[in-house]
Amino acid sequence: MNLIDPKKSLESKEGVVEIKNYINKIKLIKNLYTKGSNTAGEICNEVGISLPTVNSLLTDLIKSGEIVKDGRAQSQGGRKPDLYRLADGSFYILSVDINKFNTTAAIYASNNEAVSETYTLKIKLNNEKETFDKISDFLEEVIKSSNYENDKIIAVGISMPGMIDSVNGINHTYLNFDQHDLVSKFEQRLAKKVFLENDARAMTLAEFKFGHNEGYKDVLGIFIGWGIGLGIMIDGKIYQGASGFAGEFSHSPIFESSDVICSCGKKGCLDSIASGTAIVRKAKEALVTDMESIMGRMAREKEITPELVVNAALSGDQRAITILSQAGLDLGRGISILIQLLNPKLIILGGIIAEAKHYLTTPIHQALNIYSMAKSRENTEIALYKLGREVGLLGGVAVVNEKIFEDIIQS
Repeated sequence: MNLIDPKKSLESKEGVVEIKNYINKIKLIKNLYTKGSNTAGEICNEVGISLPTVNSLLTDLIKSGEIVKDGRAQSQGGRKPDLYRLADGSFYILSVDINKFNTTAAIYASNNEAVSETYTLKIKLNNEKETFDKISDFLEEVIKSSNYENDKIIAVGISMPGMIDSVNGINHTYLNFDQHDLVSKFEQRLAKKVFLENDARAMTLAEFKFGHNEGYKDVLGIFIGWGIGLGIMIDGKIYQGASGFAGEFSHSPIFESSDVICSCGKKGCLDSIASGTAIVRKAKEALVTDMESIMGRMAREKEITPELVVNAALSGDQRAITILSQAGLDLGRGISILIQLLNPKLIILGGIIAEAKHYLTTPIHQALNIYSMAKSRENTEIALYKLGREVGLLGGVAVVNEKIFEDIIQS
């Protein structure tokens, strides 16, 4: 099957039966890509195709090499059913994690595991065409150096910050130098299907699919790096809002007493008070009078970053602990509003600042006790992210996992 350009393959089909069989095969491949191993009976129930048709299509796909048998499932009474999965090397995707200062990329197989090293380009994100060209050149080089056949890499998943309309492929904040959609520009350069999503939504989806996948349906993902991002999942689906901008939690001006001007132009935004950028600003202010502390000694050798402040706190630096504790209290105040508005079952805390662990989570819980109603928060769990530093790249994977082949299936 031609998976790099299914639309072209579909156009080459003649007759209603041939077209229907091709679409149904895509549905089976999509199911196994999303679910992993599955039985014919479960595929039948989940995809809505009759069992005889599923068995016939599975036989065809085994012969053509896209699918293999994967042992047997637990018996529900009687003979154990066969399990099926996508064959190793059936296809690959390029996952891209773009942040304000670095772009990372890696190749992932159809089992959602990385099969290449992680490549990094140090580049500051902005609205310049030159930046887009450098990122595109970098991604082209990653594809070339992967040593996989070009047509085996069927899609690119991009996770990046900004006000993103993923339906129309537009980032209104970054790389919007000509007011045209970013997805089309990347597709022209890379000659691949490209899927774009806001980083917080993509990372929340990754945690939901590959990390905290214990049956939660109403989930918030709060990721604190240089900025603060929010992903919202309602009934197991990412919520994007009417224009695709749902989750701009960090630009809520909830601190009236603050005179700090946020990057969005307002005063008192959570982002300007508790983000990694704010934490670095406070650390620099603290070090003006104390370069002999643990954090001060660290800052002699390295640039002050959110990661340096976290590492200083974990090493026992009192100033770093105090800065992170205050950030936790401020975050908790914002989170209390989210709990009372959305009543989530799970809130996932991720990003480099979340690696401060109890130095962040303890003050968050303290703030929730102060600012939220007990009944509202009593069934809400707060947990640290499970995917760690790979969550950004797995965000790109999760976006492809969610959206790949949908235009064919719905045609």
